[in-house]
Amino acid sequence: MPPYNYAGIFNNRTAAELEREIGAKEGMEMFAKWPSLVVAFGLGLAIVLVGAPVLERSFCVFPSDPEAVIDAKRDLGARGDGVHDDTEALQRGIWLSSGHGTNRTKVLYLPNGVYRVTRKLIVNFPENHSGIGPWIYGQSRDGVVIRLQDGAKADAVLQTHPRDQNPGSADWFMRTIVNLTVDVGNNPNTDGIRFFSNNTGLIKNVRVRGRGRIGINASWMELNGPCLIQDTVVEGFEIGVSAGGQGGPALWGLTLSRVTIRNCRSIGLEVRSNCVAAEALQVENTPLPVVCDLPPNTNWFWWGGVLAMVRGRFLNGDRNGPAILNRSVLYARDIFATGFKMAIQSDTPNGSVEGLKVSEYCSHPIRRLFENAKPFAIKLPIKREPNIVWETDPRKWICANDFGAVAGDNRDDTAAVQRAIDEAAKRGATVVYLRGIGGSDPNWYTLEGEVHVRAPVRHIIGLGFGRIVGNGKFIVDDKSAPIVKFENLQAFGKQPPIVENCSRNRIVVLESCDLRVLGTGKGDIFITNCPSHVELRGKGQSLWARQLDPEGDSDVGLVRNYGGNLWILGMKCEGRGVRVLTANGGKTEVFGHFNYSPDIAADDMRPLYDVDNASLCVMGLREISFGRVYNVKVRERRGEEVREGRLKPGEHGWIGWALFSGW
Repeated sequence: MPPYNYAGIFNNRTAAELEREIGAKEGMEMFAKWPSLVVAFGLGLAIVLVGAPVLERSFCVFPSDPEAVIDAKRDLGARGDGVHDDTEALQRGIWLSSGHGTNRTKVLYLPNGVYRVTRKLIVNFPENHSGIGPWIYGQSRDGVVIRLQDGAKADAVLQTHPRDQNPGSADWFMRTIVNLTVDVGNNPNTDGIRFFSNNTGLIKNVRVRGRGRIGINASWMELNGPCLIQDTVVEGFEIGVSAGGQGGPALWGLTLSRVTIRNCRSIGLEVRSNCVAAEALQVENTPLPVVCDLPPNTNWFWWGGVLAMVRGRFLNGDRNGPAILNRSVLYARDIFATGFKMAIQSDTPNGSVEGLKVSEYCSHPIRRLFENAKPFAIKLPIKREPNIVWETDPRKWICANDFGAVAGDNRDDTAAVQRAIDEAAKRGATVVYLRGIGGSDPNWYTLEGEVHVRAPVRHIIGLGFGRIVGNGKFIVDDKSAPIVKFENLQAFGKQPPIVENCSRNRIVVLESCDLRVLGTGKGDIFITNCPSHVELRGKGQSLWARQLDPEGDSDVGLVRNYGGNLWILGMKCEGRGVRVLTANGGKTEVFGHFNYSPDIAADDMRPLYDVDNASLCVMGLREISFGRVYNVKVRERRGEEVREGRLKPGEHGWIGWALFSGW
């Protein structure tokens, strides 16, 4: 049996679970001393201890700063004892986190406890207010439980849109739910989380459980997405995750990264009228783990689901049925199933897979411009984001506002932010934070110069909406900490500063940021839940992105890879011109791309993808437009020969591709 890397599993394990699995004494000692483990479960049960901890959010605290953090117990009177009704306290915290009543966005922090609620919690906004936030962080995933009372008249425990139907627009941003458990209890007609967010939206390190209808419902209303569900467990519903199937068409993309679904009564993941990318999806004890299909009451192919999946594991379901049922567009790689009749049942041109292991599958013929392009994907190495150690000592959190950073005064805050970082480095502090902004424009921090991130500072975070704009840049170089993370920093419609990794071996991580990303060195870069423009100039530099949403018009590319290795899981684009350029021998792989083309001009010959003596593979592509689509889908140059995949007369022009191979 080959060794399996189980480092990621420990993100979803408590000390108690480790006790049960590997013995009480060993479990407690390893959990306390070695939060990072690579466990090779072979015949010898070998356990190998490795360096950097992986339990980034196993225990999450914030500084005692009432201008940046709302503590549900301290500030709102929540009890968290499982007895008192905490509905009003949590509802008020959600309101305040989004900046209402205080004119400042903040983090809503839930200390460990069981928070009993008796009705649906709603992310609500006045009609004239843009939908930003909230930012909800629990102290620990299994220690913070929001539990709906049995018999409650609620269709969800938490809903991140103020309305039950008619979203009005796709302008609801930055919903952030991290490090907690949502418990539906015994309410069979209730959803766990009705998740609605556009461009950036994150459910991370969350458990959703109970006897309910849908665990995470991301399809209850149109215009939803793109957004990300990561390191999350869903247990015990009729349907685990719905990514299309409940509402109508026009869903803008969903990314699943390391999601486990178990003990569902019907379906694990359903995909209809949506473009979904999934890595490391595991579905256990569920009759039908995955369905990718057309929406109800239509047989029009172009509203069908598009699913690109890698590293799927499906264990114990309907022994007379498939692990994956597909009637639309499917790309699947490295799939293993047990307890089913077959891995994939599909009525598409490339048919079904009778066995239980799938190395690579395409539901439809491969698209390519050169006949000798390889009939399979590049298969770049896949790395998960390295987790920083969450700083649990509030004395090691430094507030940049205390060093002169002021939101909304239109003055350059470069010197203030640099002073905060320098003072943090001098004190041995690891975190520099900006208080969340609020109110109308101008309300941002301004960065016009260069800020050098010096060790041991490893985390720069906005507590709430850390809006920062300008022509400046954050620089990570060989004097920076081994891993530097940027979180909750967004320009939101203005000029975003740059994060540059020019180091030889430092790692940069961005989460929930729209900062422009520039690679000019050799150090790895990881992007999670970011509407960022990307440029890799470092030859051989590698970047992994999960839920990327670059938008705008471009002649050269919103995402540019000049000789690097670029791996993208889940991408949505809107605008005109080149979306992805790969050149100078670079290698780019995209899983799940939803491209909305807002009426391309008849003479606009800029391609969707531009490949210039380089390699590009796209798995699971959907293009739609309510005007003209792209005239040129792909332009590929090999040596001096250039070929174009153009829209042909009479073609519909919308795209539903399982795989494009340009390498």
